[in-house]
Amino acid sequence: MGAFAVTAVCLLPFAVAEGLLPHSADPVRVLVLLAYIAAVPTALAYALYFAGAAVVRSATVSVIMLLEPVSAAVLAVAVLGEPLRVTTLAGTLLLLVSVTGLALTEARGGPARG
Repeated sequence: MGAFAVTAVCLLPFAVAEGLLPHSADPVRVLVLLAYIAAVPTALAYALYFAGAAVVRSATVSVIMLLEPVSAAVLAVAVLGEPLRVTTLAGTLLLLVSVTGLALTEARGGPARG
């Protein structure tokens, strides 16, 4: 929660410079979309993320967190049409191999270090 407050304070000067109210011919639609963004992809996602992190080993959580850039890269290529570069592909494959290795180790009852 503190991170959101610090971020809000850091972004406030930019919001004031641009204007605190959205510029739109349909302000009700903008407010509904802002409420959706605040409720679903932000608040709900973080609540579910932290609830899951509380019941999973710390080593697993730290590796699974590495999947966030993988999903961002996939969305950038698939939705935004960004080119798939060799470095992006190599990094994605490395992270997926790491997560797969961790999952296999845990499935075999590997040592718990977290």
